[in-house]
Amino acid sequence: ELFANTSGRSLDIIGLAGILVGIGTRICGGCTSGHGVCGLALLSPRSLAATSTFMLAAGLTVYVVRHVVGG
Repeated sequence: ELFANTSGRSLDIIGLAGILVGIGTRICGGCTSGHGVCGLALLSPRSLAATSTFMLAAGLTVYVVRHVVGG
């Protein structure tokens, strides 16, 4: 099936993740790739702050999942 859920996560969690991404996009005034590629190329301080925040959150998430949760 084209749209089969092969992640092993429930559709509730996937839906919640999508909503949180949408909220984050709205709060930050753009998506991660928009800030990271276009915003940084334009030397936008706002995009530098947003991209730094995204990267820090991603690094912390990987650390927690691998070392705290034990995934």
